[in-house]
Amino acid sequence: MTHPFHPLSGRQLVCVGERYNRYGTRLLLRVDEEHICSVPRQWTDVVARDPEVVIGQGRALLRVADLLELAGLVSHLVEQERRAQARKGNNTASVKANVPRTKKRRSEHARKRDNT
Repeated sequence: MTHPFHPLSGRQLVCVGERYNRYGTRLLLRVDEEHICSVPRQWTDVVARDPEVVIGQGRALLRVADLLELAGLVSHLVEQERRAQARKGNNTASVKANVPRTKKRRSEHARKRDNT
C-alpha cells in the first residue's frame, strides 16, 4: 500500500483479485485471514508511479493537473458568487434600509409644523 494517508500505508498485502466498477479497477487486498479491503490501483505499487511525483522527488504537495483543476474550481465559484451578487441587487426581496433623518431636518420640519 503506497497511499500516504491510508491506514495500511507501507504494509505489503496480498492481492486476491480485482473488481471493476464505473470508477475503474479496484484491487482486493487481504489484510488478514478475515478481512479483505478494496482500493484503487493507484494506491498501490501495481501501477507505475506518477512521473511528476518521481521527478519532484515527492516534494510537491500537488501535481500540475491538480492545481489546474483547483484553479478551475475557484474560478467557477467566483463566477457563481458574482452572478448571485448581481441578482441580489435586482431582487425585490432586497430592500434598502431607510436612513433616519438628521436632527437638523427634524427641527426644520418641527418648526414648519409649529408655524402653521
